[in-house]
Amino acid sequence: MSQQNIWEYLKRLLIAVGIIGLFVVLLLFAWAIIDVLLLIFLGLLLAVVLRTLAKPIARYTPLSTQWSLVIVVVLIVAVIGIGGWFFIPEVLSQVELFVQQIQLGINQLQTFLAQYNWGQQLLEQVPGGDGGLPISNLFNQFVDAFALTLEGLANTLFVIFIGIFLAVEPNLYRNGLINLVPSRGRDRAQEVIAGVIQILRGWLLGRVISMITIGIVVAVGLTILNVPLALILGIITGLLEFIPVVGPILSAFPAIIIAISQGFMQAVYVAIFYLVVQQLEGNVLTPIVQEKTVSLPPAVTLVAVLAMGGLFGVLGALVATPLAAVIMVLIRMLYVQDILGSPRRAPEQRSRGAGEN
Repeated sequence: MSQQNIWEYLKRLLIAVGIIGLFVVLLLFAWAIIDVLLLIFLGLLLAVVLRTLAKPIARYTPLSTQWSLVIVVVLIVAVIGIGGWFFIPEVLSQVELFVQQIQLGINQLQTFLAQYNWGQQLLEQVPGGDGGLPISNLFNQFVDAFALTLEGLANTLFVIFIGIFLAVEPNLYRNGLINLVPSRGRDRAQEVIAGVIQILRGWLLGRVISMITIGIVVAVGLTILNVPLALILGIITGLLEFIPVVGPILSAFPAIIIAISQGFMQAVYVAIFYLVVQQLEGNVLTPIVQEKTVSLPPAVTLVAVLAMGGLFGVLGALVATPLAAVIMVLIRMLYVQDILGSPRRAPEQRSRGAGEN
């Protein structure tokens, strides 16, 4: 091998090592700021919502997209403000009762478990070591709750501003991504971005339908069962429905604990009610909604929620399923269709789809 060939080989080797090293550094940097990236993804979801709501206004009125977005934001703020004016006092009063009912339910549960040897052993395993359910160090709990509230408020504001910025000038950020792609692949990049936006719209529509439906059903059902605070429990269930699979299960615990304060059999009835609702949601509502919006396999949904929730907590669980949907679109379009050569299901409309998103 000549000296020139050796230098060429070393040059290519150094370039390859440099590219791999840069990729590793980028991965480590992304992992270090993963919380920020997840918040940006939530902002993207918000931007999709705003653009989707503004599109009919821009289509059927002479207003531009930017002014349509202004109207959408003003309407959302007005609805939240007017709803809060009439609704928040009732919610706050119910929250106070909710805390009292939870405390009463915990005491009833503790009394019930203390009647049995296995229950006493279970209570002794609870952190606190006094054979009871731990309610201690209230000041530290208050400080932690206050810090979490501030953090949640800051994250919410960050997501709102990111969503508004992305909604106002989507082409700016879309073109920035497309310009990173070689010129021969830019048309395909537009198709992929359009596909991602489309799948996010479908997923969001499905979640909103499920949240509203399940929230109303639970509120009405608990009212019929004479469970206190049915309204706020319905709101909690509807909000937690945003997290598929895990959310509906978590929402059952507050209702069951409150029902315990009315008797053991009442708690059993509430547990059966939630089980029936979850079965109807999983086997009837979700398939119908997904058929009209986006199909995401249940196994993928469960693994995504548990994995992201375990790694990144509540924030990871919130973005798990839409992120999984996006990854599935990228795999289908970039790997299955482009690399493996599988036929495309339907021709994507590149420029039109990209421009409307």
